[in-house]
Amino acid sequence: MKKIISIVLAAALMLCTLFALASCGGAKYKVGVQSGTTGWSFMAGDADWEFTGFSNIDVASYDNGALAVSALKAGNVDFVVIDAEVGKDLVAENAGTKVIDIALTTEDYGIAVDKNQEELLTKINGVLSSKKAEIEAIIEKYAGVEDSNAASWSGDVIPAGEYDASKNQLVVATNAAFAPFEFTVGNGFAGIDMEIAKLVADTLGMELVIKDMDFDAITTSLGVNGVDIGIAGMTINPARQKVVNFTDSYYTDAYQVIIVKENDTTFDDCKTTEDVLAKLNSLSK
Repeated sequence: MKKIISIVLAAALMLCTLFALASCGGAKYKVGVQSGTTGWSFMAGDADWEFTGFSNIDVASYDNGALAVSALKAGNVDFVVIDAEVGKDLVAENAGTKVIDIALTTEDYGIAVDKNQEELLTKINGVLSSKKAEIEAIIEKYAGVEDSNAASWSGDVIPAGEYDASKNQLVVATNAAFAPFEFTVGNGFAGIDMEIAKLVADTLGMELVIKDMDFDAITTSLGVNGVDIGIAGMTINPARQKVVNFTDSYYTDAYQVIIVKENDTTFDDCKTTEDVLAKLNSLSK
């Protein structure tokens, strides 16, 4: 009996050891991203974007960048990949974090338009072309606006409006959690994208209606329940172009960056995009 017990214990010990080794070998770095964004596609991999992804890194998706940074601070992810403009604002309001300000990708933002509305696409491109000075002024107007101070915005606030199929309306889908591009102020909206949408609507003689929704629902919402366009700091890319048409770019300075804890030195020796990519591919625990 003692021999049998010894054999059982030895077998159990071996299984525990193997399990521990397997667990150790299976551990990966974890990145936090906002679901449906360029950062998400870049890290997870997307053939349509020509992003290979990183098999050595697990991807954790969150509803917005602020939640991803909170997960970083709590130790639930090792770093965050996010749009640079938003990332810098998040770091400014989250002590103990820092930005690795090296572009992982470069992007152009465009307005997504329902594929069945070619005439509307042409008209919006006309507005973007003829109103470049006004658009530059809008972008400059929001310099310094970030998540931490967006709620105290004292400038123009655009009402959401109410959809009415009988009216000449421009119905816009957005994700109002991306200051300075779009954010809520009380029951209204503000931000670069919201003012550009208002500029387009006013120029075309249309009433603006804004619908706030999850970011990854925007493209599929076009053409449904009256939604005409989507504007939410949205990168023009082949994957989305299969579902929607895009206007000409109205913002060309967007890029993705990494956020880490302030005492994390993992990327400190990186000087170029190639350095960061090499580091990402080499990460292991």
